[in-house]
Amino acid sequence: MNIKSIMSLFVCIYIFTILTETVHSQGPYPYGTEPGCSMYGFNASYIIVDNFKPYDHTDMAPNTCQASHPEYSNSSCCTFNQTLVLSDNMVMGAAIFGRCPACLYNVWDLWCASSCSPYQSSFMIPTKNNTEGKISNIDFILHPDYAWGLYNSCKDVNSNGAPPFGTLCPTPLLFFQSIFSTNPAFSINWVFNETGYNGNITPCTASCSCGQCSDSCTAAPAVNNIVFFNQSLPSTYMFDQELPWLTVGLIWGFVIFILSLLLLSSGWMLYKKELLLISTSNQKIGVFMALFIVYVIAILIPFIIGAVDLPTQTTQCLWKMPGDHEWYCDLALFVGSYVMFALTVLFVMTLVIYLLSLSSQPIPGSSSDVSVRLPNSDSPSDSPLLQSSSSENSSSFTAGNFVQKLFYKYGQVIASRPLIVIGVCLIFTVVMGVGIKFLQIEEDPVKLWVAPGSRAALDKDYFDSNFGPFYRVEQLIITPKQPVDSIFQYDLLLELFNIEIQLMNLVTNYNNKTVTLQDLCFQPTKKGCLVESVSGLWQRDISKLNTTQNNILGYYESCQSNLLGASCMDAVGAPVNPSVVLGGWEKNSTNATTFVTTFLLNNPNSQVDEAMAWENVWLATIQNISKASTVFDISYSAERSVQDELSRESEADVPTIIISYSVMFLYVSFALGSYYPFPNRFSSILVRSRFALGLCGILVVASSIVIAVGICSYGGLKATLIISEVIPFLVLAIGVDNIFIMVNTFETLHVVRYDPQTGASILPTAEDSLARTLSKVGPSMALASLSEALAFLLGSFTGMPAVQAFSYYASVAILFDFLLQISAFASLLVLDTKRTESRRIDCFPCAQLGGDNSDDEDEDERQPFMRADINNNLNSQYKLKKAKKTTLLQLVFKNTITPLVVNPIFKIFSIVFFIGMLLVGINYSFQVSIGLDQRVALPRDSYLQAYFDNLANYLEVGPPFYIVVKGDYDYVDVATQNDLCTVAGCNNNSLVNVFNNAPYISQGISSWLDDYLSWSQTFGCCLSYPNGTICTDPTCSPCFLVTSTGRPTPEDFQEYLHDFLGAPNTASCPIAGLAYTSDTNIQNGTIIASRFDGYHTPLRTQNDYINAIQTAYFLADESKLDVMVYSIFYVYFEAYLTIKSVAITCVLLALAGVFVMCLILLMNPLVSLLVVISVGMICIDLLGIMTLWNISLNAVSVVNLVMAIGIGIEFNVHIASAFVKAPKHLSREQRVKYALNEMGANIISGIFITKLLGVSVLGFSSSEIFTVYYFRMYLSIVILGALHGIILLPVLLCLFGSDAVQFDRICSKKDKYSLSEE
Repeated sequence: MNIKSIMSLFVCIYIFTILTETVHSQGPYPYGTEPGCSMYGFNASYIIVDNFKPYDHTDMAPNTCQASHPEYSNSSCCTFNQTLVLSDNMVMGAAIFGRCPACLYNVWDLWCASSCSPYQSSFMIPTKNNTEGKISNIDFILHPDYAWGLYNSCKDVNSNGAPPFGTLCPTPLLFFQSIFSTNPAFSINWVFNETGYNGNITPCTASCSCGQCSDSCTAAPAVNNIVFFNQSLPSTYMFDQELPWLTVGLIWGFVIFILSLLLLSSGWMLYKKELLLISTSNQKIGVFMALFIVYVIAILIPFIIGAVDLPTQTTQCLWKMPGDHEWYCDLALFVGSYVMFALTVLFVMTLVIYLLSLSSQPIPGSSSDVSVRLPNSDSPSDSPLLQSSSSENSSSFTAGNFVQKLFYKYGQVIASRPLIVIGVCLIFTVVMGVGIKFLQIEEDPVKLWVAPGSRAALDKDYFDSNFGPFYRVEQLIITPKQPVDSIFQYDLLLELFNIEIQLMNLVTNYNNKTVTLQDLCFQPTKKGCLVESVSGLWQRDISKLNTTQNNILGYYESCQSNLLGASCMDAVGAPVNPSVVLGGWEKNSTNATTFVTTFLLNNPNSQVDEAMAWENVWLATIQNISKASTVFDISYSAERSVQDELSRESEADVPTIIISYSVMFLYVSFALGSYYPFPNRFSSILVRSRFALGLCGILVVASSIVIAVGICSYGGLKATLIISEVIPFLVLAIGVDNIFIMVNTFETLHVVRYDPQTGASILPTAEDSLARTLSKVGPSMALASLSEALAFLLGSFTGMPAVQAFSYYASVAILFDFLLQISAFASLLVLDTKRTESRRIDCFPCAQLGGDNSDDEDEDERQPFMRADINNNLNSQYKLKKAKKTTLLQLVFKNTITPLVVNPIFKIFSIVFFIGMLLVGINYSFQVSIGLDQRVALPRDSYLQAYFDNLANYLEVGPPFYIVVKGDYDYVDVATQNDLCTVAGCNNNSLVNVFNNAPYISQGISSWLDDYLSWSQTFGCCLSYPNGTICTDPTCSPCFLVTSTGRPTPEDFQEYLHDFLGAPNTASCPIAGLAYTSDTNIQNGTIIASRFDGYHTPLRTQNDYINAIQTAYFLADESKLDVMVYSIFYVYFEAYLTIKSVAITCVLLALAGVFVMCLILLMNPLVSLLVVISVGMICIDLLGIMTLWNISLNAVSVVNLVMAIGIGIEFNVHIASAFVKAPKHLSREQRVKYALNEMGANIISGIFITKLLGVSVLGFSSSEIFTVYYFRMYLSIVILGALHGIILLPVLLCLFGSDAVQFDRICSKKDKYSLSEE
């Protein structure tokens, strides 16, 4: 018996053993027709024969059709020679269809029927002969049930990494046309008709595993537990519009809140106030009950009606309610109208009651100023705000608490030695700045966004150590400039060939070494560079393309049925996957509209520089080709492209950043000057200007950044591009605010006093005024700065390296910015004040103007007055007089903003407005998208913009990924094989089967184990001499012994594995393992790690990428084997799996730090809590704005969220500090007025205007990431901060602010009149 017979017998025994229960013989007359044959002959010698009857008692080659159709031995249309050819075809078919025995059996049944069925003439009808009378065309008629049955049994079968047949051929007709239409003798036209052949079909579930038969798959129940990101919120429909239930609930909650607020406000005024027209208790109770009834009905009516089943009506306008109840639009409109009616009634009645309460009150006094009356003083002139005392009384000065005393003493020390302090600060800055030479910029995205101990980082290290780094990828996406019906045109393919050949022949020089593609490329079969392209079907041979010039599409279709044929594989012996090399198609690759060409380069660390040099030439060449091409639109990308474009973007953004900072610098430098009221002499502006001081303040901010960078560099902490772009902006925002507060407070305290007897002016020394300034505002500055520093420091607890680095740099910079401000800048303020007093010109202190500063004052400001000293002891020589240095913005606050904020009606509107903003923020924060689209991070004019657009629009396959099996598994054991493989006999829940049927993963995972098992069963793939040595002589024996399981023995598995991994694809053995060489890591004969190669489905959005990695991780975690999954994009997207928790953690930690510092320095837990609430609401509102303004949640926006807390503190904490330090006998409302008058102008001029000017410039940036993540977010932060700090917090303090639990009062005796009450 020859070797073919042995192999045929083996294959048949194995398959028919499995199919014994499902195989049935064809009945004698299944078609209702007479027996008859339509052809006879051998190979290409078929001719038409009329009235050709079947042969009786035909001899057939052993183990062919008689096994499934024993009746063919009695009557058939085939000869013995034909069955010999059929036997050879069966052996070759086993290599292609053998992974699913049911599919292979059904294919054999089709082949047997076509050659041997005695009813051949009823379904095989010759339609055309050539000039020699031979058949050239034939109609093959199949019953539709049979065609679909055979197709369904084979559609999931794949071989040697090729896609499943169902992917290549989405319909039965395409399947038969692609796989079986080409015949050496004639062409076949497949016809589906109920009169056609209808043999028995064995379903693939009878013998095929999940990997080759999706109907056999039983997806692991746990797969349903995968929590995908950014899934739509549970929704209802209102007026045919989808609306999340969360939104409905928040809207209804907001309505209930407004109704409740109006009802309670009315009830409180009815109870507390004397009202005109509603004076008796019964009247008040009656009004309140009427309002209460309106309130209750408005709240309960939706729930009452929603629980009632309404009669069915024919309408398309529905509002779906819980419990599958539906409201019709007229009912919904009625309920909505009533609720609006209730709101209107309650609002009008509340307003009327308020007006009636005003009418019943006496007319208030005319003075609206917040004043602090001295004891036993009835004169209005004796009751303005406390002011600083003269320097003469400094020795008797007492601060309100320990912190104020500490700042006062500190101020005296530095003010008396300004030059020494400035010198020490300069020396310290220089010493720390030296550390900048150790500065390292981290540009590796993996190290930026992935923690060293994270899963993705560890998996990448394991993968690289066992299989080497992932390839460097250079890719072209090519579309015709003119619309075409098909891209399978000679001219288009010829142009594609020429482009690829030109790129493959590129040569560059690096370090005097010639570098070619062959030096760098991935060579899986050791036959040359693998360039994945449709041109591989022609082996990138133009002469072969010319031979198929008139039938390009036909050649392509023939190759679809023979992807593993040598004539259709790439020149290096690798199959061409249509999903990888063609784009713009869905069901049928012949409809593709795009060519995709991919160059794969090896990526060892030793070759990175050479590869980047070659890529540089590659990019320059393809750029020129793209510009010159009149045929194609070409988008392209190289491995180095993203890094190059990001660097270019950073350079392009430098002018925008410089302009932004310059605008802020100029504003600060000019705004610190005193120009209101305008001096009598114009030349005095040169003296009153503080441009030099403002510039020095900016230099102080810059010094703090230098110190922070130096200290962190000394510590080996790498910086990032985010730090360089965000930290200066953040520190400037915080530092400028403190500068304005310090300067404005200093000018308020440093006022001229006049002696009415002598007419001489008395002015406190600059040193004394500085000490008093630091005592007054130092605690609030410390509170803001230390809270921010602690908040950012706590942000370093997150695992994301970029956020950690930002947190460290920001925390150190803010801390030293504060320290330099209360030391170096304070000293500069003293020196600049002395310059002003000596009438020296700003920026040119050597030039001095004549005259006296008093010449610039108004007449009434030179009137004598008396003032209380710091301990509130009256000095009889002076009249109490208001400080003269009041800015225009301070007057606006005093006369307009402050009275408006404390107005009762405005308070109600404010609460409603901010609660509404909060609910909107909560609603949209649940809908914020996640990720960072690469197109946003790149310049708008980058060539990569078109590439990423086309990548999302055209590619029909996603990124490659690998299932890595870790550990020393016993691969020779059949049970272990069954846990991994997908061929016949494997477990349906095997590792590869589970992945093959998971979402976001393309079917057809390439498995070296599957192909090795198939290779061991395929005749002609492995032959050996009796001693076991591999031979190529067809007379040699098979390498593998036949076993009952159909698997190699453990000894054979181990012995021939190396031969399989070294075997190339051949025509006689299309299954080979040379391409799998890099898929196993074999040490000392043991496989210590192996991998299976697959592709994700096309990932077109950020959500797709995130869900893909989520799915892969979930499946790996659920596997009982020690496995990991790896793809090149996992390290970039793993952070998004936890980005929500990271953001929440960062915000909560930062808010916790704010609360702790507020509690320590404010000594008031209630006010501290209100500050935290206000800042927290800023973050929630910002998240809502992110959704509305298309800003995704990622590392950049998380940093900005933390920064929002820092800037939010600046807007809020100074108001809170001034409120706590306000005179204690004032009411809450008066203390709020005091706080706003003291700090409101400083906040607007110091933060709001400064940042608004800087942010506005960022809006003109050419960078999309600057526009989205800096301009939009910064603008939102600044506006939200101002609204919450100037309006919300004062309103909350008016309503809830209290010093009932004031720690410093509990712990120490209260001074009757101290600076804390100033």
